[in-house]
Amino acid sequence: MTSNLISKINNDIRHSAWFDDLDDDTYSRLVSGSASRLYRDGQTLFFSGQACDALSIIVSGCVHLYFISEDGHEVIFAELGAGDVLGDVELTLGCTHFANAVAAGETRVMVVRRSAFSEITRMPQMSAFLMKTFARKLRKTMAFAEGMALHTLQTRLARLLVDLARLHGRSTPEGLLIDRAISQERMGQLINASRPRVNAQLQAWKGDGVLGMRRGRLIILDYRSLKIMSREGATDN
Repeated sequence: MTSNLISKINNDIRHSAWFDDLDDDTYSRLVSGSASRLYRDGQTLFFSGQACDALSIIVSGCVHLYFISEDGHEVIFAELGAGDVLGDVELTLGCTHFANAVAAGETRVMVVRRSAFSEITRMPQMSAFLMKTFARKLRKTMAFAEGMALHTLQTRLARLLVDLARLHGRSTPEGLLIDRAISQERMGQLINASRPRVNAQLQAWKGDGVLGMRRGRLIILDYRSLKIMSREGATDN
């Protein structure tokens, strides 16, 4: 890796929204105990049961945390993005990784070595940063558990599409385009459903005029109806 590329990566990290609140001294101490690492799409960061020897802060891209079901299927229970942290719980409790992690698209992380973790967590700004990321991850995990326990496939899939629209939506004359390629198999992994069932629901919504397809991307034609079906803030009877 050339010095110019390293300088650009460090500059991008320093000026990202997630690290912008850190003062220069705090950020310098963070960087001195860390290294930047790039993962390709589909590359594994770690496996469940593997020893945890570092804290990883996602700088760009996306990471899926997943379990393997008894029938061998991947069940994704959390989709983490820029600013989220991996290994915080494991390092704090001194345990192994409790789930598998894989990069979903090209992903860059800042890896903080175990030796630097204890020192960093004593810094007030970093403690606040880690608390926010931990709370955000806990909220996502609880939302997944709520969906599995209380909501139908229709509700879970609607919530997923609403979330994708919130993160990747782009307004067009026809509707809200989800400007991210995502397969039906991946959708099923994110809501713990089979691809045929996901396909059947998507086709039903297309028939009802709720969804459409444009150049391999989903477009939400009736966002209001989809939002109602997502039942955000409600539970199924």
